[in-house]
Amino acid sequence: MTGKRRVRQPGDREVAPGRLALVQSFVNSVNVEFGPDEFATTGGFTRWLEAYGPPGAATGVTEADRRRAVVLREALRALLRENNGGPRDPEARAVVERVAGRCPLVLGFDESGTAGLRPVGEGAQGLFGQVLAVVVEASGDGSWQRLKSCHDHRCAWAFYDRARNLSGRWCSMAVCGTRSKMQAYRQGLKVSASGPVPD
Repeated sequence: MTGKRRVRQPGDREVAPGRLALVQSFVNSVNVEFGPDEFATTGGFTRWLEAYGPPGAATGVTEADRRRAVVLREALRALLRENNGGPRDPEARAVVERVAGRCPLVLGFDESGTAGLRPVGEGAQGLFGQVLAVVVEASGDGSWQRLKSCHDHRCAWAFYDRARNLSGRWCSMAVCGTRSKMQAYRQGLKVSASGPVPD
């Protein structure tokens, strides 16, 4: 990951591997359930870019950049819900494609000589391009399908599923998994209590 900070993951999960950690951090820039939202202000988005973005990404950030970051973040979260068994979201796909149209990518080589996609733009647009380049690369190597949004809609934290059979549903089994199972149990009791009246 480009940035200096590493956010502790629920359930003591490890962060996503390699460059995919950038996408995970981008999506997790807001704690959906409790806050804060690091992209709530231009200053907050700038600070996030300074911590996680490529060199120079935080230069000249505008309010329009911040709004685009929020829209892209939530579209990516919707795609991560798909990775966790959620329904296909054509609108989220259209948003990602629209942002990608403004963020051209080119072939480039890293320090080790490995080829990959690199953004042409700089600043926030360069960051968006870098995030999308990682999505493309991860889709090709199979790691994208392991980045998921927590099955508990109140949480929606992006986590990396390391289970061999891709069976992870919650960012934390102890918190979100238990809460979801308790909710299902209570709903089952309600259904039983309000069942058909005997003749």
